[in-house]
Amino acid sequence: MERLFTKLCMLIVVALALQMHGNKGCLEKERIALLAIKPFIINATFYYDERNYTVESWVDDGVSDCCDWYRVECSTTTGRVMNLSLSSLLYGSTTILNFSLFQPLEQLQILDLSYNSFEGWVDSRGLANLRNLEFLDLSSNMISGSLQQANLRNLKSLDLSYNKISGSLQHANLRNLEFLDLHDNGMIGSLQELGICNFKNLIELDLSENNFEGHLPPCVNNLTILRALDLSSNQLIGNIPSINLMQSLEYLSLQDNNFEGMFSFSSLVNLSKLEIFELSTKNSTLQVLETENFLLPPNQLKFLYLSKCNLHGIPSFLMYQHSLEFIDLSHNKLVGMVPTWLLQNNTRLQGMYLMNNSLAGTLQLPNSTHDLLELKISNNNLNGQLPMNIAVILLRLVTLDLSKNSFEGYIPSSMGEMKSLNKLDLSSNNFSGELPKAFVSGCSSLELLKLSNNKFHGEIFPHFMNMTQLTWLNLDNNQFSGKIQDGLWKAKLLYVLDLSSNSFSGQIPDWIGNFSFLSYIVLSNNLLEGGVPVQLSNLRDLWILDISENRLSGSMSSSFNLSSSVEKLCMQKNALNGSIPNAFLRTTDLLILDLSDNEFSGSIPIQIGKAPNLGFLLLGGNHLKGNIPHELCQFKYLSILDLSRNRLNGTIPSCFTNILTWVEQSNATDRIRPGLGWSIPDNGYSVASNNYTTLAFKQVDSFLRPTEETEIGFVSKNRYESYKGRILGYMLGIDLSSNELTGDIPIDIGNLQKIIAMNLSRNFLSGSIPESFSNLSNIESLDLSHNKLSGRIPPQLTQLSTLSTFNVSINNLSGLVPDKGQFGTFVESSYGGNPGLCGPQIKRSCGSSEPTTPPATPSGAGEEEQEDESAIDMVSFYWSLFASYVTTIMGFVLILWLNSYWRKQWFCFIDACIISSYCWILRNVFNRYDDL
Repeated sequence: MERLFTKLCMLIVVALALQMHGNKGCLEKERIALLAIKPFIINATFYYDERNYTVESWVDDGVSDCCDWYRVECSTTTGRVMNLSLSSLLYGSTTILNFSLFQPLEQLQILDLSYNSFEGWVDSRGLANLRNLEFLDLSSNMISGSLQQANLRNLKSLDLSYNKISGSLQHANLRNLEFLDLHDNGMIGSLQELGICNFKNLIELDLSENNFEGHLPPCVNNLTILRALDLSSNQLIGNIPSINLMQSLEYLSLQDNNFEGMFSFSSLVNLSKLEIFELSTKNSTLQVLETENFLLPPNQLKFLYLSKCNLHGIPSFLMYQHSLEFIDLSHNKLVGMVPTWLLQNNTRLQGMYLMNNSLAGTLQLPNSTHDLLELKISNNNLNGQLPMNIAVILLRLVTLDLSKNSFEGYIPSSMGEMKSLNKLDLSSNNFSGELPKAFVSGCSSLELLKLSNNKFHGEIFPHFMNMTQLTWLNLDNNQFSGKIQDGLWKAKLLYVLDLSSNSFSGQIPDWIGNFSFLSYIVLSNNLLEGGVPVQLSNLRDLWILDISENRLSGSMSSSFNLSSSVEKLCMQKNALNGSIPNAFLRTTDLLILDLSDNEFSGSIPIQIGKAPNLGFLLLGGNHLKGNIPHELCQFKYLSILDLSRNRLNGTIPSCFTNILTWVEQSNATDRIRPGLGWSIPDNGYSVASNNYTTLAFKQVDSFLRPTEETEIGFVSKNRYESYKGRILGYMLGIDLSSNELTGDIPIDIGNLQKIIAMNLSRNFLSGSIPESFSNLSNIESLDLSHNKLSGRIPPQLTQLSTLSTFNVSINNLSGLVPDKGQFGTFVESSYGGNPGLCGPQIKRSCGSSEPTTPPATPSGAGEEEQEDESAIDMVSFYWSLFASYVTTIMGFVLILWLNSYWRKQWFCFIDACIISSYCWILRNVFNRYDDL
């Protein structure tokens, strides 16, 4: 009977469910509501999912259960929609969010609309009717406007980070909010005006990375149940007020603001639950008290960030901390020894950052083993050798950064026992010796090995090398030698390889093209020889290839190809020959192409216009011939063009005015990244909320920036300069010198207003100097020497206030030399070889009237007749003098050979001269020595 009653109840429940849901798992009106949302995302795909899931499962077939639809979760008991995730479905297409679409979903508790492209919302009343909605995520959209009229009274958690929200919260209906995230919205104004002190139910508040100004209002003490407060990366000023009333606070971040005055840790004395504290300043006016007597708080900090706080010593209260898990005292003014006692007192310490201080002495370690994972003491004044027992004491180290110090000696062999070591940076020290066998064979977990700028020597990459996880390898600026051995081939995951400025010899190994992930290759300034292996064509993700300043030779194979992802290609200062491969010019991302000082021949390929993003083209010092192709004018963003020291002929293209950077966009070179290096992910500590309830540590990606910067060599102001960093971003120049160019200088060249350096010297250019050159408002160096230019120097050029180097020597110019402005500073050599010029600068009087321009050479006259007469006379004089000497000597020898009497008299004369010289030496030298 009881069993029958149970079955009957089950049948009744099923009947009621069927009647309620119409033979479906979810409510009919909720299914219709979801179908009404579908048109907004019907063509969108899930941004992060490689399987490209879509909402095509949302079908109106009268059969499917909407609770089974993709991204929809229903209650297992009521069948009502509880969780709706539409994250990333509208990425890339802007739209307005209409909250009324969600109104039928009355039991909805979680709504995730993050990572879309919403620009704003309408009808927030629909959101207010969702009385069960507790979690709303609108982060990473483009929502702008104010929250003044937002009616979100039932919400507990609101995430609006990474948007463009502005205005105040004074009148927003957010009274039940417990968690509010407005991170990175660009909000301005004061915290007082924002109205945060009215939300007394807040548990977590994130206002970081905005532009809030003014003081930290004392009313924050009213948020008595607040557990997490993040005000980092704003513009807050003034003294930090006491926040002793916020006794529930566990996490407080005030870093990266403009606080000033004195800060005392006694202001935190009542925060007994505080575990995480972050403080730093932008303007270096905040002073943290290092030694003070106060009643210590009962809590034990876990995370302490005191970077950029003007600390000269370790705060004394840290002597009583024993639960620290992470401490960052970087970018201060700490002196003395490394505070090893922090490790001894805090056995759970996992990370200690002391970068950029003034710590000195040797590196002292604790007396017993420690489980420290990260130790960073770069950019200090530490010296001496590494402790031999470092692998015993710090066996579990994952990251060790001792770069930019003065350490010396060898790498201890014991470091081969550090099986967990993942990142090792010993760059910019005075280490020497060979790498120990135990080290290269034992550190099998190393991903980053940076030994740059030391004095290591010996051969590298032996067959027993066992660094199979290597991803970043930097051995540049050392004294390594020998061949690149195949032990490196075991590092299948290699991404960055920098062996520059060593003494590596032999050929570039063919197997270097078999790395699947290799993107950065720098082998410059070595002794490598042979050809460029065609196997480099296999590197599909190659980004930077620099094999300059070696002894490479031979022509490039016609089968040589390059990945379209290559941005920087440098092969200068080798002996490569043949024609320039077309493969170099098919890389659409190419920014830098430097093939200068080789033996390339043939013409400049017209395919060069297929690299539209090219910013630096250097082909100087080769054997190129033919015309300058007009396809060069397709480079809208070209910064430096060097075609000097070739055999190019024809005229200068007038279409250079199509290159925007030379005409109007002085800052267009900002698109060329000065560092063109790499970023090294580095697991650093950060603090974040976990499920809005528990504060916890998590590791996030930070970046070690490369020290190597893109460097471009270019002749300016009569000297070879290397430009890099920010200076490279401002350098705009043309060098067409030492070619066989003819014809007039195009008038349009004068419209290149942003050019800084222009060199057209040592060609056969004729005609006059264009008056339009007065428009070169940024020009600093202008060289037109060793040409056939005629006419006068345009007086309009005196308007060029930035011109510091000017050379028009060895031409056929005439008339008065300008002497106003910058032209009053140029020396006589700037005008030499122009007999028609006159003026005080060249100490040649112009007489009563200004000399006129010499008559034009009659049509048909030979090219020799147009040469400067003074130059022709000098050549004739040198040849005549040489002929005279040769004739005289040969005649004298012939006379002596034919007449024996004269020959005998000549030899007697020579003997007499020798004896006379010998007697003079005895009389005037040795006699004086005897007198002494």
